[in-house]
Amino acid sequence: MSNSSDKLSAASRAMIIGAMAGGSASVVSNWQRHQQGELATNDMVAQASISAVKAGVVSGASTYVAEKMAGRPVLSLLTILSVGAAGVYLMDQLSEEPKNEQ
Repeated sequence: MSNSSDKLSAASRAMIIGAMAGGSASVVSNWQRHQQGELATNDMVAQASISAVKAGVVSGASTYVAEKMAGRPVLSLLTILSVGAAGVYLMDQLSEEPKNEQ
């Protein structure tokens, strides 16, 4: 994850920030249900972990692809938006698959 100057690449930083944002958003959205006893601590942690991984992967991948488009700001922005949206959609589809089988 680091290069020769011991600095994280932009994609690595985006992955870390995305994971922190995704996990935090999940905890915030489920906190009231947890406080009311509707959601167990283990379930809340599992959901936060899954959300963190999803957000980290999507943000890291979209930033990596955008880095490859350096020098073309409009194309980079469109790439980030499209890869991000596609990543979120695919991750949601993959996580819903086991639910549909039950």
